[in-house]
Amino acid sequence: MNTQNISVILVSPENCDNIGAVARAVKNMGFSDLRLVKPPRGWRVKAKKMAVTAADILKGATVFSSLQEAILDLGLVIGTTRRDGGHRGTFLPFNETVSEIRRSSLSRKAGIVFGRESKGLANEESDLCDHLVTIPTGTVYPSLNLAQAVMVTLFALSWEGPDLRAVAPVAPERALNKKEIEDTITHFTEALKALGYKKGGADLLPRILKTLRGLIKRAGLLEPEAQMIKGLSRKIRQKVLNDRKITDRMASPR
Repeated sequence: MNTQNISVILVSPENCDNIGAVARAVKNMGFSDLRLVKPPRGWRVKAKKMAVTAADILKGATVFSSLQEAILDLGLVIGTTRRDGGHRGTFLPFNETVSEIRRSSLSRKAGIVFGRESKGLANEESDLCDHLVTIPTGTVYPSLNLAQAVMVTLFALSWEGPDLRAVAPVAPERALNKKEIEDTITHFTEALKALGYKKGGADLLPRILKTLRGLIKRAGLLEPEAQMIKGLSRKIRQKVLNDRKITDRMASPR
């Protein structure tokens, strides 16, 4: 596992003390990258009391205006939530999540997203995550404090237990981050549009793109795969353009 490639992301945290306690948990467990989406005003000063000697984590924390912005450079994004349901996305068991993050961090950046203390992650924020996970707790009172949830998750990642030591070999190809994946999907979308697929109505374009995004969420996207998709997309667009030129010449009066 590469702890430098693992980020803790807090979405709209409401309590500055919790931010400080999270910073302390991050440092306690040997991690360093803390990201905050729309934190409360004055959080850097107010959080120092609970951060204690983790003030350097607070100082180095980066602030973003949206979760989408915060995950652009990440290849794997895991959202934590207690709310389930089919519309919420794909859930992984906690132990599988830990193994997946550890494995992914060897070749790409990974982020663990924690929602608001009062209501967690919104549906649109869950949709941005590749997988969701629920931290296992007792059924009588399953809700964890934000800092506790971060500590439990990071402890599970950092613990060198027998089930976590075996890590699959690192793939030689580089896995893409979210920004690069979107660029690849844009190339593919333009190829589909050139073939006549359009948005709206009963058109297949939204369904095709949704299926493609689902496949990428499950397996990621390696650089050679992205180059192949871009290359095919360019050839499709060029072939359609050439065919149109030939058709136009044949149709024009002589």
